[in-house]
Amino acid sequence: MPLAKGVSLDDAAESMKLRANGLNMKLVAELPLSKQVEAITGKPEPRATIYQFCDAMTARQMLNYSLDFAAYLPCRIALVEDAKGQGWLVMMDLNLLINAAHLQPELKARAIEVRDSLENIMKAGANGDL
Repeated sequence: MPLAKGVSLDDAAESMKLRANGLNMKLVAELPLSKQVEAITGKPEPRATIYQFCDAMTARQMLNYSLDFAAYLPCRIALVEDAKGQGWLVMMDLNLLINAAHLQPELKARAIEVRDSLENIMKAGANGDL
């Protein structure tokens, strides 16, 4: 999802954090990949930051269902800058995971709620909604 015209990378990050808080999705990690590469190379890098959000109760239920879900937790949204300076928000298509997992109806409904919250977070970031 591209950032809307006039929305800076910093605005997108702040908007995502605020929206996540409002949706009770906790920001559990922020990985500044581009800053790490800059520290190693000494050269400027286009921005790449990975934000990890979690609904702890749903995550626990997913792990109780199958430990295989640990590979997908917490949920990640990457904020990346392309070679032209355009900002993008990128996330795995959770529909693939949800539909392939053969979840029990209640757990599937929770997983869909998490997916919808993450998409809401991305839209807020892309539009700079505070």
